[in-house]
Amino acid sequence: MAKKEEVRGGSPPRAARQLVEVGRTVFAQRGYEATSVEEIAARAGISKPIVYEHFGGKEGLYAVIVDRRWSTSSAASSRRSRRATAERLERAALAFLVYVKERLAACGAAPRRPGVEAERARCRP
Repeated sequence: MAKKEEVRGGSPPRAARQLVEVGRTVFAQRGYEATSVEEIAARAGISKPIVYEHFGGKEGLYAVIVDRRWSTSSAASSRRSRRATAERLERAALAFLVYVKERLAACGAAPRRPGVEAERARCRP
């Protein structure tokens, strides 16, 4: 007689992925305490010993699910943070360049423009 896992055609890595997907759903629906290994295994179509083989039990499966979710959230947050930092740096650099350009124009290092004579006066010692 074939194991439930073999009936579904799952290799061990596939069975683990299936258990994580089903476990995530069941834990979300019922909570940790109300969820059983039996329920997860039955919904995944995998025998209960396979859950213990891959994860050591309910706690191990839950830890993997939380860890993967945390890693995914952390990576996304890190990407957003890097993007936001790059945008702030770009805005700061642009503001600095505009400031330098205006100061150079006011101090006579750039072609004269009308209305900047008062600024030029502040540049002279």
